[in-house]
This record gives sequence, C-alpha cells and structure tokens, in this order.
Amino acid sequence: MAQWNETWKSEQWRADAAQWIDLVLMTYELTKTGEPQQTFNGIFSTQISVPTDHGKLFFKANNPGQYAEVSVTAVAANLAPDQLIMPLAIEPQRGWMITPDYGETLRVLPTTDYQLWARMLRDFAKVQRSLVDFGETLFDAGLLHLDPAWLPHYIDDQLVLHASMPRGHALHLPARDAEDLDGQLGEVKGMCEFLAAGPVPLSLEHNDLHRGNAFVPTTPDEPLRFMDLGDSYWAHPFGSLGTPIRVMCEELKTTPNDPRIRSAVTSYLEQWTDFGTVEELWEYVEPALRAGKLQQHAMAMRILADASEQDLEEHAGLALRPLAELAQPIFTD
Repeated sequence: MAQWNETWKSEQWRADAAQWIDLVLMTYELTKTGEPQQTFNGIFSTQISVPTDHGKLFFKANNPGQYAEVSVTAVAANLAPDQLIMPLAIEPQRGWMITPDYGETLRVLPTTDYQLWARMLRDFAKVQRSLVDFGETLFDAGLLHLDPAWLPHYIDDQLVLHASMPRGHALHLPARDAEDLDGQLGEVKGMCEFLAAGPVPLSLEHNDLHRGNAFVPTTPDEPLRFMDLGDSYWAHPFGSLGTPIRVMCEELKTTPNDPRIRSAVTSYLEQWTDFGTVEELWEYVEPALRAGKLQQHAMAMRILADASEQDLEEHAGLALRPLAELAQPIFTD
C-alpha cells in the first residue's frame, strides 16, 4: 500500500517540490525572502509556507484520492472569483498547487458568535447558487458527482463492500452489523429519493465547511472567500450544512434544535427561496444532512483506498462512523 505522507517527508520529494516552487516564483518574478517551511503533514495533505518579497505563498500537495482538488479549485475560482481562492499555479498530475496569502480565517474570531456562522452560511450559499449551472464544467475538472438519486444503491453497495472485506481489515463490517444497519436505512433511502425529486438543484457540496476554511473579509461588505475543496462533491447543496451544525453544537455546547443554530441555517435557506419558502426548504435539510454522511463516507474511501496499514487503522473511523450515524436523526422535532 502507498505511504504518500511518508514520501512527503523525504529529501527527494522536498527537493522536487522546491524545484517546482522556484519555477512558479520565477514565472511570477517573485523572490524568496527566507526558507520555505513544511508547516503541516498528514494523511490528507502536506503544506509548505513560502515567504516572498510580495508576501507569503502557500504550497499544498494532496493525497492521491484528492488530486482533483487543484483543478477543481482553479476552474471553480474562475466561475466565482470573488469568493474562492485562486491558485497561482497547479500541477494536476501530482495534486500540487500554490496560492496567495488571503489572510486570517474566521477561526481567529469568537466561536460563540452564531451570527458569524450565519454570515458564513449565507455567503457560501451564494457560491453554490453561482455554480448551479456548471456541473459538467466542474465534472470535467475532476469534481465527482453524487446525485441523491444514486445514493440508495450506493448504500447497498457499500454495506456489501464493508461486509465482504476480510476479518481483521480495518474497514471490515461484520455481516450481522451490516444486516442490522441495512434494516434501519429504509428511511434514509426514502430521504435520498425525496431529495432527488425536490426542486433544489445540485451544486458544489463543500463537505467540510468550517470557520478555518473561510477568510476574514477586509471590509464589512466584502463577501467571504472560501478554500479547501478536497472533500467536495457535486451533490445536494444542503449537505454542506452538516459540518457547520456539528461544530456549532460543539462550540455553543448545545443541540441542533437550539434557536441560534436554526437561525444560522435559516440565513442559509433564505438564499434559496426561489425554489420554495424557507418553511418548505426546511423539509430538505434533514434528508440532505443524512445524504451528506454518504458524501463523507465516499471521501474517506477515496483517501483510504491506497493508505498504509497504519493509516487504515488510525483513520478507518472516517469511513465507518458516517455509515453508523446514517440512521440517527440530526434534528429531533
């Protein structure tokens, strides 16, 4: 099995990355003002900070399952230039890109301000709205599609896949557990069909939307700019509410039914009211959140497909946890 995150630590890989970084800097007539620093290295990606005479740049290399992020980001940024990061250069065959420094992310602001979440959700909905007509364009760039209409079959296929893996494999699901889960998922399959028949068009589903993936605007009226499309799918857009709701619950020490969280979600839904009233659109939130679990599972399986045994053991929960949570309601009323 591959161990790309170990390769990222090697002298040869670092030399190759440095050579490409230097080529990009030469193209833009930029000069390094210090030594690049590898600031992060994990199963998902590695990142290098590059100081230059025109500010800091950021190099990112993705795991093989997420190479397409660089081309998807470049194409999507041309479609929504004011709200997505724009790479200075990409290397799609290796999943590399270099981007400018867009400043601090929303993580530096108070975590208990739910109105900050409302602003973030509202602005990301505007990104999604601007992209609804460009599914084929983004597909050509490498963005995978997970239409809700396909998800009932996806559930069946994945339960069989996990149950058929050898005992002892980190992703093995015992047959009895798979059967029990399958017996609980009729409602979820119906929700997926409900989404597919609904009025809201598919769009970019971020699949990991949190405050660390949105930048602080330079002016009060400037739209938020977003990054990190590695987990994204072309899917039901409301699935992007999943991570914000979960993190808001953690930060506010509350439940999804908290009026502050419902207010933030309503701010998001208000951007979609040409497809129904806010009350009508709320009917699609719970189904989309359940479907979003399947996007999380699919993303994890892409990454773990070639992972080392150690990484499989450590990160198997990324795939198994969303499946186990499928039958659990998010909103309880």
